[in-house]
Amino acid sequence: MHKILLINAVNPSVEVEIRYPPLGLGYLAGSLRNRFGCDLFHFKICDRDIERELCSFHPDIVGISSVSQNYNIAKKYAAAARSMGIPVVIGGIHISMLPGSLTGDMDLGVLGEGEETMAELMELFLETGQFPEKRLSGIKGIVYRTEGRLQLTAARPAVTPLDEIPLPARDLLKIERHSYIFSSRGCPYRCTFCASSRYWDKLRFFSPEYVVGEIRELVNRYDVRFISFFDDLMMADRKRLAKIVSSLQMPGRTC
Repeated sequence: MHKILLINAVNPSVEVEIRYPPLGLGYLAGSLRNRFGCDLFHFKICDRDIERELCSFHPDIVGISSVSQNYNIAKKYAAAARSMGIPVVIGGIHISMLPGSLTGDMDLGVLGEGEETMAELMELFLETGQFPEKRLSGIKGIVYRTEGRLQLTAARPAVTPLDEIPLPARDLLKIERHSYIFSSRGCPYRCTFCASSRYWDKLRFFSPEYVVGEIRELVNRYDVRFISFFDDLMMADRKRLAKIVSSLQMPGRTC
């Protein structure tokens, strides 16, 4: 079984950065489990004590997600993993907006939505035990270096419909009584100060059935009592929202 350590690069001294679990990494692990089953990969998600986790977990691959303000932290983690001979894949908003910031300690960067891209990368790793440069050019949505030169592959189309993405692997996350979900991805606007539309591409929605199923899982399996929606524009589709609300009407629940 191959071990994959997924790291959320945060500043532990900033409380808001560690308040909510990294749901994006949960989606990634959930998608890979759905694609390959539970016997090929063993996942662990963490956001602190990274050097200790590298030594105790002994991962075969390290994946790091980072925003811009924490990219120096991500680079530190990448260097630590590389010093142990572990392949490093970087993802998240920063590398997606600034692919030229890929460092020599990072094997490659995943640009934008990562579920399908990581699945193809894991297929390559299972076949070869590494990420050979000659094979990377055929994988959409990545950046890597070959002979010192930056190489960007063709952009990967956004996943449509979103319901094709499995529920996030919340068993790998610390779930509190107050949790959150995404019922959509993207935004139709192109505000110059926001990366959402560039990162997620067009606005897409999970179906009412998908959203209600995720809410029921949080309530019934994890005993969550308060759920926030972290969408950029949850109310853009009022009919969908009305279906979600009507499906959640039950004794003892408020919405």
